[in-house]
Amino acid sequence: MVSGPASPRRRRASAALMVLVLLAGLVVTATAYATVEAGEDRYADQVMDRYAGEVTAAITDRVTRYGETLTDMAYAVGAQSDLSADDFTRITAGLDTTRLPGASALGFVVPAVTAQTGAVQRYWRARGNPDLRLQPEAGEAMHEYLILEKAFDERDMQGTDVGVSEPISAALYTARHSNRLAISSAYPALRDSTVAARSRQSSVVLAVPVHSGLGSAAPDEFKGWMLLGLRGQDFLAQALLERGHGTVQVSLTDPGEAGAVIAAVSPGTRASGTTLVRQHNLSVGQRRWHVTVWPTHRLLTTTDRGMSRLTAAAGAVLTILLAIMIGSLAGSRNRALEQVDRATAALRLDITRREHVEAQLQQLAFHDPLTGLANRLLFYDRLTHAIATHARGDRTFAVLFIDLDGFKQINDQRGHHAGDAVLREVAIRLRTELRAGDTVARFGGDEFAIILEGLIDDVAARPTAERVIAVVQQPIDIDGEPALVSASVGIAVNRPGVDAEDILREADAAMYAAKAAGKNRYVEATS
Repeated sequence: MVSGPASPRRRRASAALMVLVLLAGLVVTATAYATVEAGEDRYADQVMDRYAGEVTAAITDRVTRYGETLTDMAYAVGAQSDLSADDFTRITAGLDTTRLPGASALGFVVPAVTAQTGAVQRYWRARGNPDLRLQPEAGEAMHEYLILEKAFDERDMQGTDVGVSEPISAALYTARHSNRLAISSAYPALRDSTVAARSRQSSVVLAVPVHSGLGSAAPDEFKGWMLLGLRGQDFLAQALLERGHGTVQVSLTDPGEAGAVIAAVSPGTRASGTTLVRQHNLSVGQRRWHVTVWPTHRLLTTTDRGMSRLTAAAGAVLTILLAIMIGSLAGSRNRALEQVDRATAALRLDITRREHVEAQLQQLAFHDPLTGLANRLLFYDRLTHAIATHARGDRTFAVLFIDLDGFKQINDQRGHHAGDAVLREVAIRLRTELRAGDTVARFGGDEFAIILEGLIDDVAARPTAERVIAVVQQPIDIDGEPALVSASVGIAVNRPGVDAEDILREADAAMYAAKAAGKNRYVEATS
């Protein structure tokens, strides 16, 4: 038999037929798979949205209910013309852990300076609390004493200066100056100091100001606060488990405290590599909490997952059976596929290299090469965007301008490598202390700037400034030797009609005022 040009043509025709069969089978299989999977994904998305919504609503509802109960207690206490221990016992008699799951204690707190401690102690001893012994924190001029308490865990904390706890002190301050419910950040409760570390839970405190004269002609007078301590896990775990129907894992965190976990439930085995994770932010008691909901294998099983894989498998088998019918051309098919793979790999490599170069150019254009922070150009862009965005909303933002105190001495005495090490470490600490949506930039030298967006009021930037000052002054290890710097911080809050230059000028002036006032502190710009 003579082999001529027809043989190569037939081989090419057979190869084309094989490719056509494979492509047709793949297209049909992929279409069927995508259709079935889309239906599965829609159903799973709906289930996750519903469960995440129920979980978030349960948290909000429970906090609201506890807050209303505490507010009622504050009104009842404020209505007493001459509050006594017996009055407090009567007012709180109907409360227990059945009605308030997770509650550790309910108390009445009064403020006093150190010089008033003895008089306050005598006053409340005469009103039915003869064993009260106030315990002022040494070195503090102002105290917040727990005078009357209904403990749900049989730990008597009466007389404690609760203001020694920064989260509690901040919640008391917020409640008094806003005249409404405030919730503290997550913290290890003072009353749990004797509990084994593995059994200790994150706690929060609900605080409501108490005023006398409410509903009467007499002027309102601030008397103190009603406090409700809650152990996070006991407070919310059962509700999270029930609202998640045992098919999702839930974590409630306080992003303001480096993601401290308030409560979490983890039934079943978490499904990895899924887009079904849901994250919600909620505002309760003038504080922002973050809820994350993960699906489990049990949830995926109940949403008919697997039909898409069965469809894909059936289509693949059919495609292979059709391909076997022209198996004599398998070698040609393999060579063609290898060529496609090589071409695809080369294309991907080229794209990867191009993307890498573009990313490097982007990084160099908008970021400081030493610290990796945003540079002045990117900061101005985000500041301009923040001004435009917040002009349309009911929230504000603030700019913090930071200058390192003592940096020049380190740079001069220990060399530029030491100064660079200080700048890099300060940059890391600033990123750690800020929210993911905040912007921190290096302006040059030892100056940094921060944009805090979405603030609820003009004083909401103060806690961040305090954390910045605290974290910067921690010793920095350089070649085994500590280096110390501090931060002078200027705060400028956005106002209608100001532009980027105005707010930066105000923050810079406030920073210099902080330096003039003794450094290692913050000063707020005056309008």
